[in-house]
Amino acid sequence: MNSQPEKKSPYLILLVGILSISTAAILIRFALPSASTVSIAFHRMFFSAIIAILIYLSKGPNKSQKIGRRELGLLILSGSFLALHFTAWTMSLDMVSVSSSVIFVTTTPLWVGLLSPLILKEKVPYRFYVGVVFAMLGGVIIALLPSNGANTRDSLPGLFLALLGAWMASGYLLVNKKLSEKFSTERYIAIIYSIAALILAVIYLFNETPIRTEEPRMYLLFLLMALIPQTLGHTSFNQALRYFPTRTVSLALLFEPVGSSILAIFLLNEIPSVTEIAGGIFILLGLIFALTGKPNEV
Repeated sequence: MNSQPEKKSPYLILLVGILSISTAAILIRFALPSASTVSIAFHRMFFSAIIAILIYLSKGPNKSQKIGRRELGLLILSGSFLALHFTAWTMSLDMVSVSSSVIFVTTTPLWVGLLSPLILKEKVPYRFYVGVVFAMLGGVIIALLPSNGANTRDSLPGLFLALLGAWMASGYLLVNKKLSEKFSTERYIAIIYSIAALILAVIYLFNETPIRTEEPRMYLLFLLMALIPQTLGHTSFNQALRYFPTRTVSLALLFEPVGSSILAIFLLNEIPSVTEIAGGIFILLGLIFALTGKPNEV
């Protein structure tokens, strides 16, 4: 009687995670007509930091975890990467379609894999590099072939910003790997989100027009960004790691472009072009091929 819910529960957690993170791009696009990209990135991290701090305090702070100079430097570096990730990606969503932006920013695992041998001294299988080639081919298709009659040069800055967002997320994850054993998850997230929010606050204060309107609904959107994709989405994937291998959870993250594109069709009336679909398929196939190799397969 009790075995059936246990089998369904992990998959439900994973599904909630996928659906939650898929809303991020949509919520950002809803906010963009009324708020600047810097304002969106800052407020998302500001509310996320508050939620993370409350969760950390509710768990009971562990005062035995001391922060040395090296750890502090890495924490600031990680927070900086996260702040730049959200800034670059939000700017990208203001310039290109949801599907193109999300598919490019989802290439993060490829860059982590390419840098892991250099930074973490981890070995990656040969098939990983074959997957990278497939993904790069998909990127070239989206970047250089015409899409819905649009000039490809007009989309290049937005695609580059999405790629920059992926690079920044890779830096964040690589630093996270070095710090994961030194801090509890709750404390680490609370610190990193707070640092990222402080960095974005400085950029926000120097921005000429941080908010173009005072509509109360903007703050509701900011709060939803913090609650749904940031807190619920990331928490769900952390929970899923208790039931599934890391590789399975990483592959599940690849459904974000699919979920975001479907939501964009119904909520934004934004239909992906043939070029975006073709390029997206190549990128997703490359990611799947790269992430499904055996860890000891060299």
